[in-house]
Amino acid sequence: MPRFITIGGSSISSLDFADGRHIRALYGGNATYSAVGMHVWTESIGIVTSVGSSFPQREFGVLEEVGIDVSGVRRRSSSREFEMHINYDRDGKRLYEPPKGVLGFLQRFAPGVLGLMAGPMWRSLVPQAEDIPPAYFQADGAMVCASEYGSQARIAEALRGKVRTMVLDPPPLVLRPHGTIPKGLVDLSIPDVVLPSEQELFDYFGDGVPLEEGAEGLKALGARNVVVKLGERGSMVFDEAKATWRIVPIYKTNLVDPTGAGDAYGGGFLVGLVETGDPLQAALYGTVSASFVIEGEGATSALQRTRAEAEGRLRELRAQMG
Repeated sequence: MPRFITIGGSSISSLDFADGRHIRALYGGNATYSAVGMHVWTESIGIVTSVGSSFPQREFGVLEEVGIDVSGVRRRSSSREFEMHINYDRDGKRLYEPPKGVLGFLQRFAPGVLGLMAGPMWRSLVPQAEDIPPAYFQADGAMVCASEYGSQARIAEALRGKVRTMVLDPPPLVLRPHGTIPKGLVDLSIPDVVLPSEQELFDYFGDGVPLEEGAEGLKALGARNVVVKLGERGSMVFDEAKATWRIVPIYKTNLVDPTGAGDAYGGGFLVGLVETGDPLQAALYGTVSASFVIEGEGATSALQRTRAEAEGRLRELRAQMG
């Protein structure tokens, strides 16, 4: 039985960087990146995800080789995969290229039709509550990654009262104007910590909303604790001892590929929360996990990093925070 589990999607990405680098067919997704973020700290991990019929099995073989349990991987009969093309500008900002083919046509000329299709299409590509192996319900910690609204809601409900600690990354707003709470959003009172990005606060509460106001908005929707991911600016955590919001900076290192940093942060954060019970300390764990992932191309590049290396970076961050 794994002590920590992650439940999320798998994807195939193509990346273009401002320095001219191009990466084709990068296999990953939030489930894999969060599992790698956990693996920096522990080897007792299980992954739940859903992939198409042609998704390379070797990608999960790499995870198995380092002890990650993949019994929660479901292979769909369809060959359709969650594919995306990402452009990174010189500031590291992520720009998604519009879809091609029929989806691109609908986005340009019939967005209403695409909006009706988006939910069912998204749902068909992500794991469901029934995909969770029975043994996983005894885990100490569960990372519920961003996913289709109804699917994520049912997963959180299935885990309620079973896993010891749950962290949930709320889903982005899809094809709706900013300042809109997604219809069918998960019950945010279920997880111990809700872990949005700054962009998701803008999605739900409007562009430019102050971070503290956005966090309080999630608490008004039921969230008990909120930690906000800020990309290259770090993360924002409420320090109970000082009764104030604090910014946890990133760990400065050589940036190769920022893809999946937020998901790796979430995996590390979960382990830290279970080990320390302190969201501020958990944020330091997450920061360390993200720092290893961005040093290489793809999620699995960080699988060989050791806990001893992680502890060294953790000590540096603790000294920096004071």
